[in-house]
Amino acid sequence: MEKISSFQLFCLIILFELGTAMMVPLGADAKQDSWIAILLGMMGGIVIFFIYVYLHRRFPQKPLTGYVNQILGSSLGFVVGLLYTLFFVYGAARDLRDGMELLRPAYNETPISVIGLLIMLVICYALYGGIEVLFRAGELCFLLTSFIIIAELVFLFSSDAIQPMNVLPVMEAGWKPVWMTTVTHTTMFPYGEMICFTMLLPFLKDMPSGLKIGIFGILLSGIVLSLITFLEISVLGAQKVAASTFPFLRLMQYVNIGGFIQRIDAFVIIHLIVNDFFKVALFAYAALIGAMDLFRVSRRILVFAITCIILFVSIAIAPDTPSHFAQGKFALKYIFPPFVLYIPLLLLMIEVFRKRAAEREKN
Repeated sequence: MEKISSFQLFCLIILFELGTAMMVPLGADAKQDSWIAILLGMMGGIVIFFIYVYLHRRFPQKPLTGYVNQILGSSLGFVVGLLYTLFFVYGAARDLRDGMELLRPAYNETPISVIGLLIMLVICYALYGGIEVLFRAGELCFLLTSFIIIAELVFLFSSDAIQPMNVLPVMEAGWKPVWMTTVTHTTMFPYGEMICFTMLLPFLKDMPSGLKIGIFGILLSGIVLSLITFLEISVLGAQKVAASTFPFLRLMQYVNIGGFIQRIDAFVIIHLIVNDFFKVALFAYAALIGAMDLFRVSRRILVFAITCIILFVSIAIAPDTPSHFAQGKFALKYIFPPFVLYIPLLLLMIEVFRKRAAEREKN
């Protein structure tokens, strides 16, 4: 079996969590307190990740689709495993569409399907190479994107564009909007999407240290996302952030150092697309593992089929940009919670009950 190191897992968690979350107005319903909702969502995401960790420790050699069969039985387990595989396809398609929408203005004469096809060709090649190839590439791109993010923040702080007063007053409407945004949005996205790592944890070389690194990756990515959202509000204001399709890109347009360093949009887009690439690739790989586990078909046969389905769904998912993002809000509220929280929590409860019942029989 292919194996991945703890550091590779850390790199991919950071790229995955930042992924599309850096593009969109994250937690915008909480207005100027959205950066707080992101931190609270991060804590909720860590709690959910502990559920995934417990199930993984009970079945260290099996992906989610494997131990679902063992816990729920073959028939119901197959259905639930299939639904999860389709969910991973849906997640990949949504994130691919986000990347396509980001590139659409720069290539306004190019059909959006062509943009998606080019991205999926690279992802298809990465999936065909295997998980070790994908994670080694993640190590290199993690260093690249880390350097770009640090440079972007240095340029922004040097541009005198930050107005901290835009973040005030803190908790103007009390805790309720923040809690509602945390529960319905920031916990599910991006932290709840870590569900796809339940398909990848069996590949870890060193499980104990890898799981600690995983939690540290969630913490670091949460702090970075909260800081970026804080800066977006400080520069643009809460209303403009909520109204922007891609507020981080708009934020970086305020970089201007002596009239010499400005218009760094190209670097921003490169770094956002790299993050999006790995997020789509990880969702696609999770779907690929699920399909291999359920149907006992080789990876090389399924790679082309999975990538084609993801491309088709990403194009057919919505007729235009507003519809795509409106559908995303619906998905976070009604589609994500069962897959991210309710089903894993049910599996946890069943497994805990069985473990205790087995211990009683022994005694």
